Amino acid sequence: MNTVSVDLSLDQLKQALRRLPPSEKMALWRLLDKDIDRDAIAQRFDASLKAIRKDYARVSEEQVMADAVKATRAVRHAKSRS
Repeated sequence: MNTVSVDLSLDQLKQALRRLPPSEKMALWRLLDKDIDRDAIAQRFDASLKAIRKDYARVSEEQVMADAVKATRAVRHAKSRS
């Protein structure tokens, strides 16, 4: 068996994966899915959510909504100008 070593950046690897046919993407997904540590992901997500809640505990819901409306208007304005 021959071994080939290729030095690719993450962007190059992503581009190559995007060019794969759907059946090969599914095969790769099934292979990699077995390596996912779902408990670790859930723990990191929970810790991140707790940190966000702690950091923004003093921000009122009204302020959050006002900021969301302001951001939405800014995005829509930018899109209308392009």
